[in-house]
Amino acid sequence: MEKQLYVLSDKGLEFLAEQISKHLKGGIQPSNDTEEDVFLTIEEVALLISLSKFTIYGLVHKNKIPYHKQGKRLYFLKSEILEWIKSGKRRSQTTLEEKANEYLLKNRI
Repeated sequence: MEKQLYVLSDKGLEFLAEQISKHLKGGIQPSNDTEEDVFLTIEEVALLISLSKFTIYGLVHKNKIPYHKQGKRLYFLKSEILEWIKSGKRRSQTTLEEKANEYLLKNRI
């Protein structure tokens, strides 16, 4: 295979850089719900949430993670996994105290 050498003027180099930039920007699109509604394998979920496959199987067995089963295969909707992670948010001590105070003000004994 013979190597070829190309010599570009400053304008040619600038044009090439613009074309590469446009191409790269075109491939990057903001995430939306339709992109998140893709099915993932257990390996992909393990990578997404940084857990081992063994741990994922344990969560499935305990019905603690949303999953879909077709035959012997497990599938996970990315949107459901992301929502599951968000639902596990813990409230801070300050937030808990504020909620307790609100409750006590509304329900005086």
